[in-house]
Amino acid sequence: MKTPLALLLLAAAALPARAQTAPPAAPARPAAVTAASGRCGVCHPAERVQFERSGHAAEGVRCVSCHGGDDRSLEAGTAHGAGFRGRPARQDIPKLCASCHADETRMRPYNLPVDQYALYQTSGHGKRLARGDRQVAVCSDCHGAHEILSPRDPASTVYLLNIPRTCGRCHGDRAMMAPRGRDDVLQQYQASVHARALFEQGNLRAPTCVSCHGVHGANPPNFGDIDKVCGQCHTAERRYLASGGHASARGGGRPGCSSCHEAHQIQAARPDRLASSCAMCHEGDPRRLELGRGLWSDYRAAAAEVDQAAALVARADAIPIQTEDYHARIEEARTYLREALPAAHSVQRDVEAGFTTRARAVGQEVQKEIQGKLANLRQHRYVLVAFWFYVLLTLFVLKRFRDQAARDR
Repeated sequence: MKTPLALLLLAAAALPARAQTAPPAAPARPAAVTAASGRCGVCHPAERVQFERSGHAAEGVRCVSCHGGDDRSLEAGTAHGAGFRGRPARQDIPKLCASCHADETRMRPYNLPVDQYALYQTSGHGKRLARGDRQVAVCSDCHGAHEILSPRDPASTVYLLNIPRTCGRCHGDRAMMAPRGRDDVLQQYQASVHARALFEQGNLRAPTCVSCHGVHGANPPNFGDIDKVCGQCHTAERRYLASGGHASARGGGRPGCSSCHEAHQIQAARPDRLASSCAMCHEGDPRRLELGRGLWSDYRAAAAEVDQAAALVARADAIPIQTEDYHARIEEARTYLREALPAAHSVQRDVEAGFTTRARAVGQEVQKEIQGKLANLRQHRYVLVAFWFYVLLTLFVLKRFRDQAARDR
């Protein structure tokens, strides 16, 4: 019995020794070719990680599509052999990207436009690049070099909320912009009502850089075209501007929207600016200055009547008195006031007065009706006080008679 048990124990003890003396495992094989980066990622791991997250990798574009060479080899001489372009020169990047993005056959399945390279060549960036300026923006500066994502992806550098920061990498760099005679427009934009609407209020329809300057064909609007650019959103303002005296001015004397509102640091519309904006151009012209003050005076008088009416309605609410109809009429008056501001762009007092007069009339009507109800309420209170005084007096007299009758008995 002891002999078989001893043999089993010796066999078990021998197993680890055999495992230790087993031949070493075969060395790991080179990384397999992936659909996106091939074997380029063995030497360029950071670029591989970025590229394989990109939209290009998902659609079968490979490293060699842009860089050339052979992505199936781990030998540097072969991988960087015939046809290898390496890192494209900055001035060659737009044309390289256009080799696919200007090809209608390749872009048709994605319903992407094929004219973006042609537009880029008409842009300020493209024109400066053609003149030899190597610091201007090329495709990779805005879209990235390897991790290129769809503009609908919030992680993309050209996603709506990221566009100001992307453009600001250059246009917010004072050292780069100063020699070109440009301001730090990123800082100006961030202080604007447009930026507050976009970032603080989450209004994705608020303008960004490309809304006004264009995307690939980016250029500052021509002086006479500014109202057309702003008018894409501010349609009523442009319509009134086109009907007024400013539209009839010619040449450099014709003001655009930025003449009063600035170009990038645009602030919320304030009615009181009607009294001061004219002085920016017409400081020595009393007649035109008086026109601006008149526009503001009409608006201010109407707004005061509406505010007084709203205060009376709030007072009536506290009593309470039925005020649903008055709330609706106050909102109607405020709508007229909102319409008066675009109408002021006509710089014609009678045009603006078409709205301020109606707002003022509604405010006065509401005040008159509420004051009438409050007066009736006071009158009713006086009558009620007199009634209860008479009732109490009658009860007092009756009680005296009853007490006197009781004493007589």
